[in-house]
Amino acid sequence: EKGMEIDDDEIRLRGGSRRMLWEEFPGKNIICCRGLCMTGPDPIIFIFNLLLTFGILTAFYALVAIRIHPVIIVIGFILHGVSFYFLLRSAFTEPGIMRRNRHSVNTDNPPTHTVNGREVQLVYCGTCNIYRPPKCKHCRTCNNCVEDFDHHCPWVMNCVGKRNYRYFVGFVASISVLCAYVCIASLALLVDAAVNGRTLPTVTVLVTIVMILVTGCLGCTLSGFAIFHCRLISQGMTTNEYLKGRQEERQDKGCVQNCLNVYCTELPKSNIQLRDPVDAELEEGRGKDREDKKAESIPSMGDEKAFSENRRGSEIGQ
Repeated sequence: EKGMEIDDDEIRLRGGSRRMLWEEFPGKNIICCRGLCMTGPDPIIFIFNLLLTFGILTAFYALVAIRIHPVIIVIGFILHGVSFYFLLRSAFTEPGIMRRNRHSVNTDNPPTHTVNGREVQLVYCGTCNIYRPPKCKHCRTCNNCVEDFDHHCPWVMNCVGKRNYRYFVGFVASISVLCAYVCIASLALLVDAAVNGRTLPTVTVLVTIVMILVTGCLGCTLSGFAIFHCRLISQGMTTNEYLKGRQEERQDKGCVQNCLNVYCTELPKSNIQLRDPVDAELEEGRGKDREDKKAESIPSMGDEKAFSENRRGSEIGQ
């Protein structure tokens, strides 16, 4: 690989410049910390998700948990920490973006791939200039082709694909448990106060009732969502395939092996290295384009000869 590297001086001679991929990344993603991490282009819903979660839990710790037992606060912090970890990993893990092709592609003879024992013709993506492998789809929100594309989730501000699907399912499952925990603890406070005849402040009662309703609805919805994804994982299917009825494209290797492939395998290496220099092909292409433009602006030897003859003839005529 060292032999393929291009020296900075050579790039300047070709008319290029040493720029990193994160500076010229063609997708709509937000790239943070000079290419250390990336996420999707829609942060508003993600920020709302954070504010909603922290707001509910702050009220829970201050008005409910502290009236029951300090252990309730500790358990809440642990569950919140786990769900927050999975949320950040889902949001800021590169989901499996395919590297775009800068060379011409022959679209007359599409390649094929064997899926479940039969040959499947690969689909060409005109935006990324590649033939997409099975389970890969172009996300219109991020404007990238993503391997094992499941769906684009605005709540985690990112596509859900090959490299962050495990974190997304972990976030959905952990936030479901957290919602159930807050709902049960809040309900227990009201029941205990009613049974023992204790009078709670009106604000505490109102906030507790609101938390029971909100976390109860969210918990039921998210737990159903988590069960749905666990079912898809066991069948080797993505949400995109399920919604479009493409069950014949699923890669089912058995329930146990499907779960192991998602949860217990090493995280695949990213196809894009944002902190690497723009590859040599791009720099060479730019250099050649500039050389062609310069060649067009410089007259050829034949043109110079014709120009000199015309000039000599005009001088003789004068």
